[in-house]
Amino acid sequence: MKVTRLLVSTGALLTALGLTPIGIAYAQTPPSSPPVAASQVIGNHAPSSGGLFGILPDPRQWASDVFNQVIVNLLQSVSSSLHKMLDSMMNSQLNVITRTPPAISYGSPTVQALWNVTRGIADAGLVLLAIWAGLNLVMGEHLDMPYHHILELLPRLVVGAILVNTSLIWGQLAIDLNNALCSAIGQVILPGWDQISGTSQMLVDVITTLIYLVTGVLLLLQMLMRLALVDVLLVLSPIALACWILPQTQRWSSQWSTTFFGAVLTQFVQVVALKLGGALLKELGPMSLDTAVIEILLGTALMVLTLKLPGIIGRHAGDGLGLARFLAYRQVARGVDAAASRVP
Repeated sequence: MKVTRLLVSTGALLTALGLTPIGIAYAQTPPSSPPVAASQVIGNHAPSSGGLFGILPDPRQWASDVFNQVIVNLLQSVSSSLHKMLDSMMNSQLNVITRTPPAISYGSPTVQALWNVTRGIADAGLVLLAIWAGLNLVMGEHLDMPYHHILELLPRLVVGAILVNTSLIWGQLAIDLNNALCSAIGQVILPGWDQISGTSQMLVDVITTLIYLVTGVLLLLQMLMRLALVDVLLVLSPIALACWILPQTQRWSSQWSTTFFGAVLTQFVQVVALKLGGALLKELGPMSLDTAVIEILLGTALMVLTLKLPGIIGRHAGDGLGLARFLAYRQVARGVDAAASRVP
């Protein structure tokens, strides 16, 4: 009882002082309300399907966006490097796509030095060819071998010697003719080149641009291989033209002439294809951003066609300009006539 009275007195004293004892305040608290849901306690930070409490994005969507952006940035970097390389090459003196640079063909010191070596070999071989031709005159009729008559052999030896020592000049004339024909077409750029840019963030646009530029690099590699072939044929031209003298070796000379003139003059056909393709794309007019990818794909298709033109021409051109075939048919006809004249 004393303890109870003491507590009541203490409570009355604290109440008079404006203080509420803990025990009494707890005792006067109304019954607890029903439990509140966790989402109501947290309020606006309730969890959602997008991420933790709606503050962070959906992890799966976030990872997909980051991955796509990394891929786009990587492909843009590769495309930008290829674009700069092709653009600098097309605008330099070493442009091998629309012309054959003299500095790295017949004007190259290396090509001229090696040509002088093969010319010396061919000049020395003219003596052997003359001896072989004499044996053809003596033994050819008895052994049923192809041969020239003496009045035909002597002019061929003289013309062959001239061709051997001037073969680089004839190669230069062929290359200069090709460059003049290509220049007559006008300025040529790759079809769809104006549509190439590295600003698009769409993955499909970046991939399409990369395919276009890779095709352009393949065209550049083909032209570099063509230039290397032309240089090799220029160096071998004295020996190849010396083979024109004898009937037994004419097929080698014919093969050289077919390959050389085909490699040189096919570029003009490719330049015409590029010029025509670029002009046709410009006639389509400006395209919207959504349809510009179609122009890039068309430009890619035209470059693929340009890549295939040497093979198409090689399969259907036969002996180049038809000259070698005409000479071969004429030689066969002469042989047939000579054989017919020997028949009693």
